[in-house]
Amino acid sequence: MRKLIVVLSAFFALSCAGAAYSQSLADLARKEKERREQIKSESKVITNKEAAKFGTGTGSTTIRAADASAQKPGSEKEGTTDAQAKAAKPESDEPTDFQGRPESYWRQTLADARKKVKELENEANVIILKINDLQNQFYREADGFKQQAIQRDINKSFYEQDLNKEKLAAAKSDLDDLLKEARKSGALPGWLDDRPSRP
Repeated sequence: MRKLIVVLSAFFALSCAGAAYSQSLADLARKEKERREQIKSESKVITNKEAAKFGTGTGSTTIRAADASAQKPGSEKEGTTDAQAKAAKPESDEPTDFQGRPESYWRQTLADARKKVKELENEANVIILKINDLQNQFYREADGFKQQAIQRDINKSFYEQDLNKEKLAAAKSDLDDLLKEARKSGALPGWLDDRPSRP
């Protein structure tokens, strides 16, 4: 009988705690809803003209659809820096793509991407030579302790090789994405090759 009373009292305490817990969750949900509604009512859309009043801050602004058309060409993509925007401005009568980016912009951007791919390919070749050299040292070495040290270097080189493969794949993917973006934006085929432009 005593056990039954203990079990019933424990059950009653748990049910009361559950009711209090669910009530507190409902209160929290209501307060959160009120907070979000208050934030919505207080939020303000800042246009490009109003943003100019606040100087050259790095904060992000929300642009109305009507003002989006007045945005500078070449700065539509998020994360575009001022240097890229300046590079995208055509000098003199240089032809541009649909977004207003000139031939020089595409040539420079693609040259940088190709240079990164080439550097990573060279790094991959250096790592392969390093691994081959370390393996030759390992088999020539008779001392077990020195072999262990060489094996650690080999393992480290294999790790560097894996990292290099990931970076190279990402760099090649970035280059492909740039080429696709250039074609979609109306860049001429001659702008996309790695030959220097005609004077």
